[in-house]
Amino acid sequence: MTSLLRTPAISSSGISAQLIRLLPPLGCPGQPVWVPPNEMLRWEQLGFYRAPIPAGALELAWQPAAATATAAIADPAGTIAVELLLNTRHTPPAAVTVDWGDGRTETLPWPAAADGNARLRHSYAGRSDYTLQVELSGNGITASLLLSLAGCPIWQPEPTQPPPTGGGGSRWFNGDGPPGTITAAAPGDYYLDGISGAFYVLEN
Repeated sequence: MTSLLRTPAISSSGISAQLIRLLPPLGCPGQPVWVPPNEMLRWEQLGFYRAPIPAGALELAWQPAAATATAAIADPAGTIAVELLLNTRHTPPAAVTVDWGDGRTETLPWPAAADGNARLRHSYAGRSDYTLQVELSGNGITASLLLSLAGCPIWQPEPTQPPPTGGGGSRWFNGDGPPGTITAAAPGDYYLDGISGAFYVLEN
């Protein structure tokens, strides 16, 4: 897929009682967003769904990990690096145990970030679907997260409804920066730029 049509980036500003809290499509990167009710249909067509309010005791999200000089040394060649975001309503524990879903489990200290969430980096050997399991040390709070590196499914409208503008893609790919050539993509598939937050609809 070498040509593409850029669709407007989806964003929202401010949080109020009138906004609805949404989570990204299952397995896809991104964090919760707040949108006004009149934009719900547009978000649902991309696969977003309503999130509980307040958030759970432990809420997980993920995003592609930005490449840095340090990360280039730490991440083995040919692997896909991701960043796991952990947000807890409780006082952060001393440590967190993560089963990364690829056969590796590790217990790590809770890393405090500027936003108060924990951010953990991990590299995967292949583009597949992984189910992560996380447990907070000392209080037994657990959470799981599906992480799809093979492309995320997009919500499909009912057959009686018109297809979404742009061709009605079925897969969602992601990366850092605008999309280049994506050999596994088909016309109408979606792409998320993890840096700018812009969405793209791929075409011939």
